[in-house]
Amino acid sequence: MKTIQRTPLLSCLFLLLLTPVSADPVSFGAKVGTLGLGVESSYRIDPIFSITGSVNGFKFTASPHDRDLDFDGKLRLLTAGGSVGIHPFKNGFKILVGVFYDGNQFNLSTMLRRNVTIDGRTFTPEQVGKPGLTIHFNRVSPYLGIGFDSAFCTDSSWSLTGELGVLFQGSPKVKLKAKTYPEVEAYIKHKAKHAADKFLLKYFPVLSIGAKYSF
Repeated sequence: MKTIQRTPLLSCLFLLLLTPVSADPVSFGAKVGTLGLGVESSYRIDPIFSITGSVNGFKFTASPHDRDLDFDGKLRLLTAGGSVGIHPFKNGFKILVGVFYDGNQFNLSTMLRRNVTIDGRTFTPEQVGKPGLTIHFNRVSPYLGIGFDSAFCTDSSWSLTGELGVLFQGSPKVKLKAKTYPEVEAYIKHKAKHAADKFLLKYFPVLSIGAKYSF
């Protein structure tokens, strides 16, 4: 029979499922992921439960796409909240259930790409101008995921952490910053909501990796 050589990664995964946690109860760390850059603090209540609080954010140029409207602006990522970790194997693997303040939103200006006819009335880009708008989601969003903590693989106070989950943001909501023709307002809101729904899903995928120090 061939001898199977265990790699460090396979050994780590094996320990993840079978090794009890002996990590220090309090930790602080930093992470990066789809929610932006973040800082977090965790506290292990007992071998089964832990709690984690985190703040995440980032800002970059990004605009939803629509064939009739030209959007221009930035996407702001901003979340803050906490989760309860359930450790079914009493080790670094955890199931996460949490809730976050959800400040993720687009800050945009928009302009018609061409003349549009709404309810029999034609509007030109010059007439409409460049009204500003924001597209945001539910301000309070539930979170569900799984995570790991590599402290079970080392005696060092430093360790790696990671999460994979979903932030349930709800449907996008559009708010215009200035008044324009009522027909155009309804048209822009409909188009912006549809475009944002494809760009930022109501089920926002969360993936992060970070490092922490335990006390």
